[in-house]
Amino acid sequence: MATQQYDVWSVSPKADADFYVTSVTPSGSGALALVANTPGINGYGYKVSITSVANETTKNFTITGIPVGSTETVTEVVAGGNNTTVYSTRYYATVTSITVSAATAGAITIGYGGSLALPRCRIKGVYYVGAASAGSISISDANSGPLPPRLYMDTPGLATASSSLYMAAEGILVGQGNNGYAIVTLDQVAKVTFICG
Repeated sequence: MATQQYDVWSVSPKADADFYVTSVTPSGSGALALVANTPGINGYGYKVSITSVANETTKNFTITGIPVGSTETVTEVVAGGNNTTVYSTRYYATVTSITVSAATAGAITIGYGGSLALPRCRIKGVYYVGAASAGSISISDANSGPLPPRLYMDTPGLATASSSLYMAAEGILVGQGNNGYAIVTLDQVAKVTFICG
């Protein structure tokens, strides 16, 4: 289980297609040079994204790292895509190694994207900017089965509308359970920032 956090910090969901590996065309199997390995502070993270410009479906990419909500190192194999972006199954707080099984047909980049995964923490505030249509913000514990979200907010359909929500000092605890983490789901929300602790 991740260590408990006592400081207050903020996070806004984002994506970066070449965060781990900038554009490269590997000439054979082996480890890829990482330019960075941790997408954020205090253990939050994302799925690893592998973007190709050619058909890489016969290549395997092996990711080694620490998933969100854990302190254990794991290994995951992801098959390449065909001129598209494919994602890991796990959400990673830290990536320590990425290897490729063979030379690629074209350039690839490796980064992160998809939903934001939060470690066990307390949501103490939310600031968001709504999109043109009404939507929602939802945070659900990943290891709790089919339970209602820990936090669910409807957002208005005004592209320029912004709103802040501040909670009691205790906040809303997310990411409960062994190796607990929570997934943020945004629907028709232009931007959001979470204040966590």
